Parts: sequence; C-alpha cells; structure tokens
Amino acid sequence: MIENTSINTFTKNWDTELADAFHIFNQYTQRLEEAYNQLQGRVKEIDREMAHTNTRLKDKVLELDNVTKYLNSLLRSIHSGVIAVNIKGEVSTINKAAEKILKLHASDVIGKRVEMILKDSDGSTPLLLALERGKNCIDVERKIETNQGTLKWIESSVSLIKDANENTIGAVEVFRDLSEIRELETRLRNADKLAAIGAMAACIAHEIRNPLNGIEGFSALLARDFEDSDPRKKLVKNILQGTKNLNKAVTELLIFARPLRLKLKNSRISEIVDKTLFFVIEDMKLKGVNNIRVLKERKLDTDVLKCDPEKLQQAFLNLCLNAIQSMVSGGDLTVFTRMQGDDGLGDIQVGIRDTGMGIKKEVIHKIFDPFFTTKQEGSGLGLAIVNKIVEAHNGKILVESTEGKGTTFYINLPRNSNSNFDADIFDNRWGKNVALIPHYL
Repeated sequence: MIENTSINTFTKNWDTELADAFHIFNQYTQRLEEAYNQLQGRVKEIDREMAHTNTRLKDKVLELDNVTKYLNSLLRSIHSGVIAVNIKGEVSTINKAAEKILKLHASDVIGKRVEMILKDSDGSTPLLLALERGKNCIDVERKIETNQGTLKWIESSVSLIKDANENTIGAVEVFRDLSEIRELETRLRNADKLAAIGAMAACIAHEIRNPLNGIEGFSALLARDFEDSDPRKKLVKNILQGTKNLNKAVTELLIFARPLRLKLKNSRISEIVDKTLFFVIEDMKLKGVNNIRVLKERKLDTDVLKCDPEKLQQAFLNLCLNAIQSMVSGGDLTVFTRMQGDDGLGDIQVGIRDTGMGIKKEVIHKIFDPFFTTKQEGSGLGLAIVNKIVEAHNGKILVESTEGKGTTFYINLPRNSNSNFDADIFDNRWGKNVALIPHYL
C-alpha cells in the first residue's frame, strides 16, 4: 500500500514538472517568434533604407559622371593647354590642346613626372616650383623645351589644387602657345626691313648698275687689247669678275626687295625637280666636280601642284648648289618628294639632303635672315630669297642639321585639291621608289 502511494505521488510530480516545462518552452517559443517577427520587420526597414541609399548613390554617381563628362568636354574645347599634376609631380590630366602644343599623346605621359614633358629652357618646372613653394604663378611668358628638344614661347598660369580642408593635393598649369604670335612679330619686323631695303634698292639700283655696266663693258674691250701673256690682262679679268659679283649682289637685292609676283599654273613637282637637277649636274660638269653622287627619291602617286614652277626651280637650285658647296670632300646629294598626311590631301614635301659639313647649332636659327652668311663671298640673300619664294606659295621651309654629318631642308607646299588638272597625261619618269640619276660625278 505504501509503494502504490509513492508511485502515485511520483507520477503526479512528473506530470506537473512536464507541464511546467512545456509551458516554459511555449513561452520561449512565443518570445522567439516575436523576436523573429521584429527582426523581419527590421530587415524590411533596412532593405527600404538600403534601396533609398542605393538610389541616392546612383544619382550621385550619375551626377559625378555628368560633371566629369562636362569637365572633360570643357578641357577638350579649351584652346589653351592644360596639365594637372598630383602632389608627387606626376601628370594626372592633360587635354588635347596640350597634346598638340607639346606634340605628345596623353597615354604616354599620364603618371609620369611632369619635368619629362614640360620644363623651361633653363631646366626649371613651374608646376613643381608651385608645389614646393606653395604659391600660384599667374600670366608668365617663358620659353619651354619639349621632350623632342624644340623650344617654344608660351604664356602660362600655375595654380595649386586644394581639397575641402585646404590641403594642397596637386597643381594645374594653363598655357597657350605664343609661337605663331612670335612668328608674326618676326614677319612684321622683316616686313619693315624689307620696306627699308626696297626703298634703298629702288634708289640706288640704277645708280649702281649703270656705272657697273660701263665698267664691265670697257673692261671687256680693254681685255681684247692685251695678249694672254700680258699680266695686265689678269688684272682686267679680276675687274670683270668683280663687276659680275657686284651685279649679282644688286640683282639678288632687287629680287629680295621687290614684291614677288607668282605666275601660277598646274605643274608637277617631279618635273620641276628634274629640270633643277639637270642644271645642277651641268654646273658640276662645268666646275669639274666629280666626287658627288646625285640621287632622287619619289614617294608620291601624284605630285600636281598649282605653283610658279620657275620660282620653285630657283629655290630648289639655290638649295642644291649650297648643298654641293658644303660637300668639299664629296658625298651624296639626295632630293626626295613625299606626301605629308595620310588622307591624300596633305602637303607635298620636297627634301634636299646633303652629307656635307652641316650647320653650327648656334647659327642655324639665323640662316634665313637677310644678309646673314657664313661664306666669305656671299650676299646673305640666297636662303632669304628661298624662304620668300616658299612663303609666297603658302608653304614652310624647315631645316635639320648635324655639324659634320650633313643638312636636310624640308619644303612643305600646300596642294590645291580643287585643281582640275589631269596628272595622268604626264609620263611617270621617276617610278615610285628610288631612282639614281644615270650620271656619277
């Protein structure tokens, strides 16, 4: 009886504890479910906030992208060059105008030190100086040296770039090329000189030529009265040669001073060059020059140009004779023609290259100046006349020279693409590659 009572009591206690356990479990389950529901609500709320933030972020990214495109468009449309560097002096931005002025590509310079592409002729770099000194530099004219070694005059302003906390994070330089302005100024000065020379030449040309012609004529008559063995005949010949030299100087002066009137017609450059080289070779034969080889190269499909062929021939002949005079020990005279530009509408370039003594670096920029010469006998007007003829054709003449190795003159002549001239009626005497004139001297 006692055992049954104990079993019943244990059973009742177990049922009570189990019920309490289930009750507690249900309570925790209910709380967990409530917490889960709250968590779901919070997640939904966070999702809404994230969606709103993402929308705002997208708007900001789009706005930033638009601003970037706008700034890039401004940089592309600015005719002045723009170069920005970071605090380390490395190029971070460069616009198209700067690429054109400095003759380089952005992809080749981004991330490189700025002094590699833009520095003053004295070696300093204002962008780096501005970063070092913490000062802006506004409206300064200076001469720069590009990475090709060419010198240019520019006007520039350098400003520091700062962040929201006024910390310097870089610098930007805005500059414009003054080369054309300088060239125009030089032309104006030369025009003033030409006006003065022209006035002088007009006044004295006849005064000089009339007695010169008389001296030359009387000297020629006097020379016939002397035997070849008579020493006086040599003196008379010297007088004749002197009058011819003076006549040549007066003629060059008049040609240079007078306005150049072109007789334009459709001509082939190759034909003008052929005629020039014919006279060159004949002159070499006459002077007994036998150690210079004459070559010509043609890399043109068509070389028709509206020009004054006689004036261009005069210019080419002058350059060729100068080249021959520079090759005292012999060498090669090469005349080549080629097209400038890939669209078929670019300039026609005529090059005259020699392997002579070259031109000194310190005087090469003066060779086209009137009356400048390095020869003992010369008026200094030959290259000035060549330059005048080329400019009259709206062309440009450039020179490259290495002392002791030789000189090359490049004559760029704009082609008249509207010409109705039929170039096919000419026979092609040059071919398309390299031709050697069948004459060795």
